[in-house]
Amino acid sequence: MNLIISAMKEELAATLNVLKPTIVDKYTQIEVYQKDNLLFAISKIGLVNAAMTLTTLLKDYAIKTVYNLGTVGTLKPNFKPLSVLAITEAYYTFADAQEFGYAMGQIPGELPSYYSDKKLIATITTKMPHIQTAVLGSSDIFIDKIEYFEHIKTKFKNKIDVVDMEGCTFFQVALNYQIPIVSIKIVTDYLQANKKSSTIQFKQNLSQAGILICELISGELFNNQE
Repeated sequence: MNLIISAMKEELAATLNVLKPTIVDKYTQIEVYQKDNLLFAISKIGLVNAAMTLTTLLKDYAIKTVYNLGTVGTLKPNFKPLSVLAITEAYYTFADAQEFGYAMGQIPGELPSYYSDKKLIATITTKMPHIQTAVLGSSDIFIDKIEYFEHIKTKFKNKIDVVDMEGCTFFQVALNYQIPIVSIKIVTDYLQANKKSSTIQFKQNLSQAGILICELISGELFNNQE
């Protein structure tokens, strides 16, 4: 079984409307649906919600592959709104234990960063040659202020391309369970250190991003897969 996990209902709304999967009633805190060999889950926003949801599902189901489909804000102007991105690497942007010898973004005792499965990335980029690759930064902060923007840009030496509030956690949990994972993101806004601009763009593009996610799931992403 393949798991498609997103943070927000809006990200999967179009998919649920088109595919009409059956709701799974076994959970009170997690929204889960099933259609044939696809399981759909909505974790809710935030790192802890992401960890709790994915951990629960990996324990309860025989998940073969995890697909995180969702939205991101971009720190780089070359990634236009509604661009489709394959995430190759993910960091925690506000984890800082450098005083104890850890790298910026590294949770003590864990890896400095996490990667999408190389075979999945190769398959996706072959199926979708138009897709761009990007490096993700995750935190419990919506990046809408100049100090957040500059923190990520400076601390990670301009390596982070896009940001969200869940993705890196999905990577960490999947790795701990030794389940291959890949993350595909739709850009909703360009974080220009302008709160009003990024927030308005996000709200304007969220629905269309959900439609693009639906098109990926219904078409290119799972073509010729069991």
